[in-house]
Amino acid sequence: MKSKPRREKKTKAKREEVAQTTVRAPLGKVWVLATESGLREIRLSSREAPTRSEMRARGWKLIRRPRWPDPARRLIEGYLKGSERRLEIPLDLGAGTPFQRSVWEAARKIPYGTAASYVDLARLAGHPRASRAVGNALGANPVPIVVPCHRVIHADQSIGGFSSGLTWKRFLLELERGQLELPWKPRRRFLFKR
Repeated sequence: MKSKPRREKKTKAKREEVAQTTVRAPLGKVWVLATESGLREIRLSSREAPTRSEMRARGWKLIRRPRWPDPARRLIEGYLKGSERRLEIPLDLGAGTPFQRSVWEAARKIPYGTAASYVDLARLAGHPRASRAVGNALGANPVPIVVPCHRVIHADQSIGGFSSGLTWKRFLLELERGQLELPWKPRRRFLFKR
């Protein structure tokens, strides 16, 4: 007599808990997602709000826990009002290759109100011949504003790209210059010497 095959219990993979909040900005909402360990993601309004199905696909479970994203929310609100220049906050970046992380860490060193070229940032990140790859790494930056990829421009001083759109990049650069009403003009000096 054949024995019945054992039914294997389906084990549900435990999803990582993520909390979210929003900040109102002149260009729309800013979505802030955080875990208990720190800031996970920032979405500027040109991107859609995180959906539950997207969260599930990423292995995240959306929960109500305001105290997780609130420190980042307060900093971003202060930044948008012009009263907060240093966005020092713990990050919990589950994504990113070692190269991308080195670029993001280097970008955090670009001071408020200044700009650096992709070439400058590649040097600072320890990859002097990888300026194009640096641009790609910035495009994958999950926490714009806190990792200020908007401060990176082309060596010819043209504005370059931005994952949330050039309107947001111009807005953030002008916000840091204190002249939101003026059209964007690149700074003539770079943060790092060539």
